[in-house]
Amino acid sequence: MPTPTDTLIQRLPRSLTMRELRVFVTVLEQRSFRRAAAVLHLTQPAVTKSIGSLEELLGVRLFDRASHGVEPTAHGLSLAPRAAAIFDELRRAAQDLSLVSSGTQGTLRIGILPMPAIPFLPVAVQRLTEDNPDIFVSVAEERQPELLDRLRRRDIELAILRLALIEPDENMRVDRLFDEKLCVIAAAGHPLARRRQLTWPQLLRERWVMPAADSFFYERVLRVLARNHLPMPRQVIEASSINIQFGMVLHAGMLSFGMRSQTEFAPGLQSLVRLSFDLAAPPTVVAAVSLRSRALGALAQQLIGHIRALAGTA
Repeated sequence: MPTPTDTLIQRLPRSLTMRELRVFVTVLEQRSFRRAAAVLHLTQPAVTKSIGSLEELLGVRLFDRASHGVEPTAHGLSLAPRAAAIFDELRRAAQDLSLVSSGTQGTLRIGILPMPAIPFLPVAVQRLTEDNPDIFVSVAEERQPELLDRLRRRDIELAILRLALIEPDENMRVDRLFDEKLCVIAAAGHPLARRRQLTWPQLLRERWVMPAADSFFYERVLRVLARNHLPMPRQVIEASSINIQFGMVLHAGMLSFGMRSQTEFAPGLQSLVRLSFDLAAPPTVVAAVSLRSRALGALAQQLIGHIRALAGTA
């Protein structure tokens, strides 16, 4: 004999209407039947009836009345991310259909942290588009919580993250790309660039551009220096923008902290060098993270392959 859950699983895909789902999402956003009705250009009784029909179908109450409107119940909160994901998928479907109509042969949406290593990504994307000239690639640069949220909402297919910053959920797939290591970088023409042995006091006498004091990268630098009992350099410039940091290194003769990828397999290898001073920092794994429930597309797999080839980890 089927359980109520089994019956709902069989009934829901056949009986749920997009109108009911749209009304639910709008009421959830507005926390009011009246305001939802205004947004949807419906009457309040029509909104109330739609929510009632959905609650009857699901066999649960979705909203409770409150003094200022309505509040979602535990069942309403459980349904919310799934309902939002459906509309996100529909929106992306419309975008993809538009791209196909314009001649695009595939799409890839990826996200990456604003980390010093990001210059390697344009090279990998360039190789991907050379192999697939008629594709569309979207790149979002955001903080880790936003990227993970985008993954869960299926807004991006792949997120390039530092595993030191996250504990991936069990529903996430992790593809290791390469190991990063903190180092000191300078322009290739800097007087210290060709020195084979350098001491920390020598480096401290130079001018430095530093990451913003409230950034993760600054905190990482601070921890590594403290572990090695090294004082922090006196900064001349603080810059939250990685591009500004690079510019100060390349064009103002300053030193900065960076990652090995910037001098080993990212663009501009002729311009940046890794100074010969070992910070004795533990390596950090950089990985491509995706949802296990979403099969990794061919373009995403190719991009992972190109990044690994650049890093020498293929």
